[in-house]
Amino acid sequence: MVGLLTLDSRIYNYGGFLQEMALQDAIKGLGYECEIIDYEVSQEFNTFSLKRGIKNFSFDKIKKKQKKKKTTPLSSSVSDSITKRKRAFDKYRAHNLVLSKKLSYSDLHSVDLPYEQLVCGSDQIWNPDYNIPAFFLNFGRKDCRKIIYAASIGKGQLSGLERKTYSKLLEFPDYISVREDSAQKLISSITEKNVELVLDPTLLHQQEYWMKKADDSSLNHRNYIFCYFLNLTDEKVKSANDFARKNNCEIIAIPYLHNEVEEYTEKLEGKILSEVNPADFLNLIRNAEAIITDSFHATVFSIIFKKNFWCFGRNVGTYNMNTRLHTLLGYVEMQDRLIEPNDLKNKMHCTHVDIDLHNLKMKQNESIAFLSNALEIS
Repeated sequence: MVGLLTLDSRIYNYGGFLQEMALQDAIKGLGYECEIIDYEVSQEFNTFSLKRGIKNFSFDKIKKKQKKKKTTPLSSSVSDSITKRKRAFDKYRAHNLVLSKKLSYSDLHSVDLPYEQLVCGSDQIWNPDYNIPAFFLNFGRKDCRKIIYAASIGKGQLSGLERKTYSKLLEFPDYISVREDSAQKLISSITEKNVELVLDPTLLHQQEYWMKKADDSSLNHRNYIFCYFLNLTDEKVKSANDFARKNNCEIIAIPYLHNEVEEYTEKLEGKILSEVNPADFLNLIRNAEAIITDSFHATVFSIIFKKNFWCFGRNVGTYNMNTRLHTLLGYVEMQDRLIEPNDLKNKMHCTHVDIDLHNLKMKQNESIAFLSNALEIS
């Protein structure tokens, strides 16, 4: 059996959930039983403290200063929407994921796990801000095959301390693959092990697979622009509103965080849907006249469904979060789709877009071959 470890499966994030499901199903498609390790990340690993798992190796605590925001009580309608969204997500999760019993970090090292192969991926499992040693597979039986699939770091460089940390952690995996060009260069400069460049798990499947997933949705909207922003700004709002008015379409948007319903309702001119599950998310992209987003996975599904789309760059603090988009858009030669919000006014029409998937399909075959070879035990 294969044990799959990824970001917390109970987060209510569409891209995170869909990549998890996609990797689980890709492993099953190769003929293996697969179980997602229900690992709940402990607060004690919000720092680079690795006293467990690596002998004679410790790190200073990295302190993150977060500005305290004034909070106001949620209205009853928003609170109700949050509850319904979680319920819809949980129901979909129960029908589509195979989970182990809940395991803590200590359980990973003390429980006799039944897995012959361990896979960790994908998404930003190696983002230094998460600081999770288990995401380097520093646990499991001695004879267990350990595979990192499509790891993302989330930024283009690492500090000296982070490089030292990663050089030790990279001793654990037997096979390493990453999602972005920049991550491949970065990790290759730290370890002598081979580092493969592979696709995000959502791109391991044909369009038909995702069409069937989208068919599970009961939503039936038409003539709309779909908006999904991880970082809602006034510039993005204005550009999206102008684009929708110009094309005589309404906006349908999903708040990234379920407590942002009121902010979205106040700013975007259209329908704000919060009570949607992952199938609804896919369906809203599939049926849209165009997609405007700053999300990697919303861009992925726009490509899969061959939709007209525009994606905005995104920075988090001092981190540029666009490396994954550059790599993705390079596969389909659509780098011009990554724009600044103010540039959307020059691209105001919902025109048909012809997306050439030839290079992407070649990379898909390479990525599946990497996963298949890494899993195979002679």
